[in-house]
Amino acid sequence: MAIDKSSFVPPYYQLAQILERQIRAGDYRPGEALPSEAELSEKYGLSRMTVRRSLSQLARAGLIRTERGKGTFVSRPELDRAVFVMEEFHKEAAARGLTSSVRLLEARLVPAPEKAAGKLQVPAGTKVLYIRRSLLAGGEPLAYDRKYLRYDRGRPILENELQYQALPEMVEKHAEALPISSKMVLQATVLNDEEARALRVAPGSPAFLLEQVLLAGDGRPVGWGWCLYRGDRYQLTSVSMAI
Repeated sequence: MAIDKSSFVPPYYQLAQILERQIRAGDYRPGEALPSEAELSEKYGLSRMTVRRSLSQLARAGLIRTERGKGTFVSRPELDRAVFVMEEFHKEAAARGLTSSVRLLEARLVPAPEKAAGKLQVPAGTKVLYIRRSLLAGGEPLAYDRKYLRYDRGRPILENELQYQALPEMVEKHAEALPISSKMVLQATVLNDEEARALRVAPGSPAFLLEQVLLAGDGRPVGWGWCLYRGDRYQLTSVSMAI
């Protein structure tokens, strides 16, 4: 991964590509500091100005951020761009004067069932991390959340972290690959007996189902889950303007 100074590709662009590949491969994880400009300059035989130009390109792409006096850090990928996400759940509850909370119902290593194994592209029976949570507002359960995550790193399962983290953050903790893209599908469904009990409504009640798959840089799925939102408490709104 050296700089080819005889290439028609500018050195600053080559360095930016090298650092981007390292970030997407998880060599540098979200919140972790990159080497300093001086260290990068010495390692790759480039001027400080060239290194600075490479970092500027990565910053424009949203991959890194610079904190004055502290250094350059890998940015957290912006993956949760859907209507129903945990951050927005808390904001919406607060806007309505309600106290939001998350209740961790289950967090354990399990043999991947067939569907989860297919979604994560691992052999059935592979050990994966399974999480169940209930999202409450004003003490009332409004959403029922279930996730399956790759468990490559063998880190301890800390319940206080899993209670509040979004899916991308969970994957960063427990999988080797860094999630860099997300696919979400929203559809209507009805609740089965278990789901209805969790949401304290009648079986067969309508709900929104939001399914999410997180993908690493090589396209490999590293996390899969789905969350059910009560149909009697949520609605979709579209606003358009006549020109």
